[in-house]
Amino acid sequence: MKRLLTILLAGVLAVGVLSACGTAPKKEDKTAPTDAPLSTSASSSKSAKSDNVKDDPEAASSNASDEERKGEASTGTTSDYVKNARETVIVQTGGTEKRCRIPEILLDSSDAKAANSEIIEKYGEIFDAPDTHHYIIALDYEAYLYDKFLSVYINCRVDGGNSDGLCYCFDITTGNALGSEQLCSMLGRDYNTATDKLKTNLISYYDEKFSMLQGNDEMRSQTLADSNVKASKMFLNESHQLTAMVNIFAAVGGGRWVETISAE
Repeated sequence: MKRLLTILLAGVLAVGVLSACGTAPKKEDKTAPTDAPLSTSASSSKSAKSDNVKDDPEAASSNASDEERKGEASTGTTSDYVKNARETVIVQTGGTEKRCRIPEILLDSSDAKAANSEIIEKYGEIFDAPDTHHYIIALDYEAYLYDKFLSVYINCRVDGGNSDGLCYCFDITTGNALGSEQLCSMLGRDYNTATDKLKTNLISYYDEKFSMLQGNDEMRSQTLADSNVKASKMFLNESHQLTAMVNIFAAVGGGRWVETISAE
């Protein structure tokens, strides 16, 4: 009996020892506190970009130019300043129909009114009696708006190769018509440089198109004369490039017509 009790006590002691050995020490909580500071990489990047603009004048200038370009878009659309004044259809010999039209400039200025009067005086009779003008193969206009500059170019072509035209450029903020020299100045261009470039381009155009004509030297000289180049009317085309309406003289057709030549 004593032996049995001794064995039971020994078993109880062994279980207690094993239970004590299995207890693990409490681990230290290393979780970061919930109020730890957030990452500043985004704000640092923004700050760096701002500093770069301050340190880089070109970057600052670029941003300013972007704002200026946004302002340019507020001038409206071409239809705010130009509309069709007269339209008709001319039936040519052979039955071909050609739609013709001329513009009215809507600026409220004496220069715009004078331009509209000149357009009607030059082309109005065609619309009054289209049946008697079957020899006209084209009469149309183009209008371009860039920043505060409104350009209007009218071209009329007749059977046989002749053509004539009218050209205007306006400052829409004042309604004033701009001469070539004034337009260059407002664009920050040198007028003499523009006319030199115009003459260079005119020589290339003329010699490529009329070099084979016999007895054409006098008309070539007349076309390339400084007086003719400076009499050309400059405007801004659909690509905002400086362009001029120039008189062309050649021993073909009626001997004189107009052409648009780049001044850049």
